[in-house]
This record gives sequence, structure tokens and C-alpha cells, in this order.
Amino acid sequence: MGLRKPIITGELTQQTLFLWAINSFHLQSADAQPTAMLIDDDGGDGIFAIRRITHRLGIPATFAVIPSHLSNEIADTLRSWQQEGYGIAIHGYNHDSWKSWSSDMVTADLHASEKRLRELGLQTDIKYVVPPHACNTAAIRQAIRHAGYRHITGANIVNPDTTVFQYGRIWIGTDVSVAEKQEIREILAKAYAERAFVIFGTHSSMPGAFSEEATATVLQMALDIGFRFI
Repeated sequence: MGLRKPIITGELTQQTLFLWAINSFHLQSADAQPTAMLIDDDGGDGIFAIRRITHRLGIPATFAVIPSHLSNEIADTLRSWQQEGYGIAIHGYNHDSWKSWSSDMVTADLHASEKRLRELGLQTDIKYVVPPHACNTAAIRQAIRHAGYRHITGANIVNPDTTVFQYGRIWIGTDVSVAEKQEIREILAKAYAERAFVIFGTHSSMPGAFSEEATATVLQMALDIGFRFI
């Protein structure tokens, strides 16, 4: 096992440094392939904008939902989209902060989320948990790991492959300038060459935090470079 240099994007945060240290010693899977994924947070009306983009590009998306906030319309829609390969992740039953919670409290929240999603008729073969408010503590990691999920963190980092426990995301904001397009393209080209796993993040249901045009631009860029979306 040798040292590797993780690909860091955007702001350097404590979570990014934490994940950087872990990934520096990660032995990449021999069959790793350049892979990409889009996880959109909250599960509000913005999912229809995500659907327009991904349907046009021919790729899936995963929606990190807040079970107690899901309307019947959104739940019915997501249930039908799951048949087409769209995924569901857990984003906290009520979107409460888990920062000071014990592992048992997080576990209870995960179970409540699963139960509510089943009641809404959604498939619950979920792989990912996006802790609300980007919380990341030892108790949270323990609960997610013991529940058999993977942890989507707030780290600004590209993942070595799809086999790690904790993942970072590249966040797509409200605009992508010419300079930012070039920077993102360079990051994606490097990630592709290293057979890495890129996860994009959006907040389609938060006013002022989402751009349909910027999101489509970045996702198309990843497709053009050759990433396979899951």
C-alpha cells in the first residue's frame, strides 16, 4: 500500500483534511473505473429540475430526502423514478443536526427514516446517508457504518473509488464562470485519469443555491470526459 495524493476541490475544510488523511493511504481497487454520481439534497420541488437535466443527459440521480418533509406527490414521483434507476439516500428524518447526538440517537433516526420511506412505498435498498448540516462525528460514523450504509461527508474531495466508507462531493453552485469551468474540467480530467469516483452535490430545493444551467453544464462536462454515471 503506497501513499497517494487525493484530489481536493474548493475550500479546504476540517472534513476535507480528515478525509484527505484517510484517502492518502487507500489502496485503490484493481477494477476501479472513472465513475460519477449526482446526489441532490432535501427532496423538495427542485427534484423536477434535476429530473429534466438528468433525463436529457441520460443519467440517473440520487435524492437525499428528509422523510418527514416528503409530500405525497414527491413520494409518488420518487417511487416511479426509482423504477428507472434513480436512487434514494437518507438525509435525517427531520433534518435535525446530529452534531451532539450519540450513536444510538443517530441509529434511531436512521431506523425511523427507513420506516417512513417504506410506509411511503419507496424502495429502501439505500446505500448512502447524507448527515444533515454536514455533521461528521465519531458517533455518526459509527451509526452509519453499523447500519451498513456509506457516509457522504461535507469534504471537498474526489474519492479514490467506490469502495471507501466516507465520500466527499464537488458542489455545483448557482453559476459556473469561464474560469470555474476550466478548473472543474482540469479536476475531472485528473480524476478520470486516476479512475476516481466523483460525486456531485446540488441543493435544488433551496432558493438561491441552485442553477439548472450550471448543473447541466458540469454534468455534461463529466459525460464528455467519459465518466460513467451511477
